[in-house]
Amino acid sequence: MTGQPSAPTAVLDLISLQANRLAEWVMAALLAAMTLLVGVQIAGRFVFGYSIFWSDELARFLLVWISFLGISIGARRAAHPGVDSLVKALPARWGRSAFRLAILVSLAFFAVMVVSGGALVLRTWPQASTSLGICMGIPHLAVPACGLLMGVHTAALGLRRVAPREQPGGRGSD
Repeated sequence: MTGQPSAPTAVLDLISLQANRLAEWVMAALLAAMTLLVGVQIAGRFVFGYSIFWSDELARFLLVWISFLGISIGARRAAHPGVDSLVKALPARWGRSAFRLAILVSLAFFAVMVVSGGALVLRTWPQASTSLGICMGIPHLAVPACGLLMGVHTAALGLRRVAPREQPGGRGSD
């Protein structure tokens, strides 16, 4: 593809880029918080003989969000190895077809994540977590939120209609 992208493509790509930057910062903050929390918990147990009863639950919830955000960041970078390897292994014509099929299948899967994850959030919102007492819908919100984020990233990539290996600047341009 040569020339400037269409306006909707450029807008969606900008939204995807900005959402990815926010996801990277949020993921870094959550990872730092989880690392600090687990470190304090370990020190508390072995040095002071005291355990923070809610730390394991919070660390688990943080890990769920970190994992889903990390997957969405990989979607923005078109870095999921199975699809990327297949597209690169095929001749150019077949690679483009495989790329388009992968975009469509991915978008369908992310739509299922949003719908099913949203239903899960609604079902679990009234339930309180054991130690923290927060709504269980909050940790489950990672599924539809990151499904939506991955859908935006994948749609932006698909609208560019360029296989990942053909993008100017390569993956590092994000």
